[in-house]
Amino acid sequence: MPIKVNSSPKTQIAGLASLILILFSLSACSDTQTTSTTPSTSVPALTQGPALTQAIQGIDAAIYGYGVIGAYVSSSSQKKVERAIATLNRQRLSFELALGVQVNEAAVAYELPTPITDAASASNVAELIEMKLIPLFDDVVKSSTGITKSTAEIASAKAANRAANWSPTPVAISTPTTPTTPATP
Repeated sequence: MPIKVNSSPKTQIAGLASLILILFSLSACSDTQTTSTTPSTSVPALTQGPALTQAIQGIDAAIYGYGVIGAYVSSSSQKKVERAIATLNRQRLSFELALGVQVNEAAVAYELPTPITDAASASNVAELIEMKLIPLFDDVVKSSTGITKSTAEIASAKAANRAANWSPTPVAISTPTTPTTPATP
């Protein structure tokens, strides 16, 4: 007896979104990857799994936070919020594909690090959110290789950049790919 598969529109859209994200990930990382003459070693899924899962959960919390932040910031800052959410969604999907399973399938709510009452507090929370993502992405860098590692390096650098953009004063942020250097007087 043949098995009949009834694919729902939601499943079809999810499959299409996965394919699109793979293409985005490949194109985003293609200009940053270098070729090597040494053979690459594979990182076991058990090693990178916890780091990827924590990064995905952190991204979910950040996306939730940006949803709240968007209600308090100016229209020009709302564009930063929209870009951050779009970038985080692509990174989330890329990490989820590398992990091979869905994480947090159901909608969840998160507690913000501090209350948001105005545009200034929204900017502070946005900076805090990004600062909390950096170590999560750095853990993925340490536990992964190949495209997953490249994606995590880019994600860490982008989170550092977004944190600096939300900060009212310039800050020096260290990532695995861009170490900070002390300022000279």
